[in-house]
Amino acid sequence: MKFFYGSGQRPLDGYTLKRGVGRGGFGEVYYAVSDGGKEVALKLVRSNLDVELRGVAQCLNLKHPNLVNLYDLRSDAQGDRWVVMEYVAGEPLSTVLARHPQGLAPELAQQWFLALARAMAYLHDHGIVHRDLKPGNIFLENGTVKVGDYGLSKFMSSSQATAQTQSVGTVHYMAPEISTGNYNKQIDIYAAGIILYEMLTGRVPFEGESAGEILMKHLTSPPDLSKLPAAYIPVVGKALAKNPLHRFASMGEMAKAVEAVGHEQRVSEPARPAKPVPPPKPRPVPNEMLTALPAVTFRGQAAELCGSMALAVVFAGLASMILAALGQVSDLTQIGLGFFLTVATCWAILIPAKFWSGQRGDSWGRRLTMMGFGLLVGCLSLWLEGVTPRDLLKEVSPGKYQVQGIATGDFATVAGCLSYFGLTFFALRWWRIADRRRGHRFSLAPILAAGFWGFVPLLVWSHQLPEAIALVVAAAVVQIVSPWEQPPPPLARRMRLRYA
Repeated sequence: MKFFYGSGQRPLDGYTLKRGVGRGGFGEVYYAVSDGGKEVALKLVRSNLDVELRGVAQCLNLKHPNLVNLYDLRSDAQGDRWVVMEYVAGEPLSTVLARHPQGLAPELAQQWFLALARAMAYLHDHGIVHRDLKPGNIFLENGTVKVGDYGLSKFMSSSQATAQTQSVGTVHYMAPEISTGNYNKQIDIYAAGIILYEMLTGRVPFEGESAGEILMKHLTSPPDLSKLPAAYIPVVGKALAKNPLHRFASMGEMAKAVEAVGHEQRVSEPARPAKPVPPPKPRPVPNEMLTALPAVTFRGQAAELCGSMALAVVFAGLASMILAALGQVSDLTQIGLGFFLTVATCWAILIPAKFWSGQRGDSWGRRLTMMGFGLLVGCLSLWLEGVTPRDLLKEVSPGKYQVQGIATGDFATVAGCLSYFGLTFFALRWWRIADRRRGHRFSLAPILAAGFWGFVPLLVWSHQLPEAIALVVAAAVVQIVSPWEQPPPPLARRMRLRYA
């Protein structure tokens, strides 16, 4: 996607553009940094200027934890108008739904919806109707759900993936009364019902080949509620009523209905009416559900593993050239030995770690598995050095061999090499540096640990330096080539999504 402005340009005084992040019928959105270091999103308004700016002016002073903050409305030297707003690095709900074609877990859908409801209730209390509520405008960042594009330019498209603009709103989420031009907060309640339906089923209730067909279904066709969990049928059915008067009176009312779904039934004690039954507590949602981390399939894991292994070859080659240049190594044999050992070490870490990704624990099984991979790397090292199994055998008669004594040079070399790699792979938790949910994208601690276990055993076993260097370089390369997702914040800092 090509944007009008490039990275490093300063079309708006006080801000430096870093990259374009989105485009629509209104114009373009850029990620930028102010001269003071504040990260912001800059929205360049190029069409529907009057509608856009009027919406921004209404919302500049709104502040709510579940709304994307609007900071300012500015003009550049060319007279173009820019909206300065909060930069949200998290992904939109539409991306989360794309990873879950069958819908989200009901508990997770409830959490998303209650945060959405709080934001919309705040807007409605301030007399503002969103008019373009859809998953693409709802984001999750560090455990907090935020709603954006409220009160801004509104468009309608016949496809959820395109931006063909025709009217106010997006057809998949448009209430029937929008066609008359007379609408209020009830259209947001209707759109919220569509989003709740989509979160629970993975698809919108009304689909078609054209915008007109979809609009006609909104006007005349009842939604198929049979795909919903039974407890949500009355809630979604009321929100999607064709007559606005038959819907929930407010987002607060709808939020309470959604919050009540799934709660434990109160215990009835008719014989002892004097003791009221305490209200049920909502069931806790697992921490991992609030992060909306992608559910990686086996096919996705295999693709990631192949990509990481290929990148490991590239970075191992770069590291070998850099080390050769710094050390002024002219022996191509030593350079080649270090390169192949580094690649082998990276692969020996990546392969088992991929299947343990996201799983906590430090069992003997994992340690022994890593030791086994270390022994394989040791065998490769011996082969690269020209030592073969035949070197350990002594021919005592034609066609008959016996193992040479342990004191012989070849046997000592084999035993020392295998012990060296077996110990270094057993001693460290190598799989943690390849875990996609590790604490940091890149850390020096594993590199220092690999250096310690790589060089200290050389005092006991006499080996070539490339073997120890390969371990250290691999500890860095594996972190670089392995996918990483920022871990969720501590529970105390996470959002409280209960609707007050």
